[in-house]
Amino acid sequence: MSKKGGDNQKKKISKKMTLAIRIVKSKKTGCYTFENKMIYSDEKINIFFKKSNEL
Repeated sequence: MSKKGGDNQKKKISKKMTLAIRIVKSKKTGCYTFENKMIYSDEKINIFFKKSNEL
């Protein structure tokens, strides 16, 4: 007889992830590009969206 594998599997801990996308203008060519990143905390989202000259 076969056992069901549901009892022996480890439970996964899931975190809330956010896909953050920002538009960045190139200084050399003037073209716009997208920069995306998966972020799991609100604090890191604020840091991601700050302008590079503000850091």
